[in-house]
Amino acid sequence: MNGTFRKTLGLTIGLALSTFAASAAADPMPARETARVLPKSGIAVGLMSPSAYGLGHGLEVTTMVIPWLLISPNLSVRAQLLEKKGLVFSAEYGLAVPSGAMRLTQGYLFPSYAVTNIKPGFLLQQHAGFWLSGGSKGTWTARIDVTGVFANDPNFGPLNSYAPFNLWFGPATGEPRWHLGGTYDHPLTDWLRGRVGLNGYLMGSSTSDLSPFYVSAEAGLEARLGKRMRLAIGGVWYNYDTHDVEQQADDTGRTQNVHVRTNDIYPTFDLVFYSP
Repeated sequence: MNGTFRKTLGLTIGLALSTFAASAAADPMPARETARVLPKSGIAVGLMSPSAYGLGHGLEVTTMVIPWLLISPNLSVRAQLLEKKGLVFSAEYGLAVPSGAMRLTQGYLFPSYAVTNIKPGFLLQQHAGFWLSGGSKGTWTARIDVTGVFANDPNFGPLNSYAPFNLWFGPATGEPRWHLGGTYDHPLTDWLRGRVGLNGYLMGSSTSDLSPFYVSAEAGLEARLGKRMRLAIGGVWYNYDTHDVEQQADDTGRTQNVHVRTNDIYPTFDLVFYSP
């Protein structure tokens, strides 16, 4: 038994060392999710991040895999419009159909069919935005975009759930989502990069008395696994309004209910294949 354990441990260590050696010997990893589009026939496939394919002539198409698994097709086109003096500027436009995900989450995020006898109809969601990136060793990226639907389903109102769901489904329930954000990505070694980001969101035209402002911050590491794979781990913090109330003491020592904003922290994980 001890011999088998030693052999297994040795194989595991050997595999880890060979992966590290291949990573260290390869070219430094470039930053991801910037204004720069993929070259012709370039591929990036992310588990939790956008997957992209380079069309050439400064164009690429992108899609998110997870919504497809929830029967929610989505596709975007990005065009790199300018590259000058270290700055890259691009524009994006995309369409998505969130109806399938809304139907699958009826009874959890949305009122169930058994209660309402209504299913979400066909919803066509669109988004448009601009990207700007620059930097020499590290790469900074600024982004602004807006997402909305051509016509929302009045039977399904805005959510009061967890921040990621509110932001994802908000446009489908009649709340245009405005987003302004920025990231900074810096190489720590040839096989490891660090990344931080800050985002602000405005969920517009809601009839809810909740605050429409969301703030999030993220931090993480990306490690190369061999020549074509990356592992990304980190965390994201959200600050938003859910009508949370906590008791606080005033100057006289008496307690009173005070409206406070909600703070949530979630781990993040992604596995990305890219070529070239």
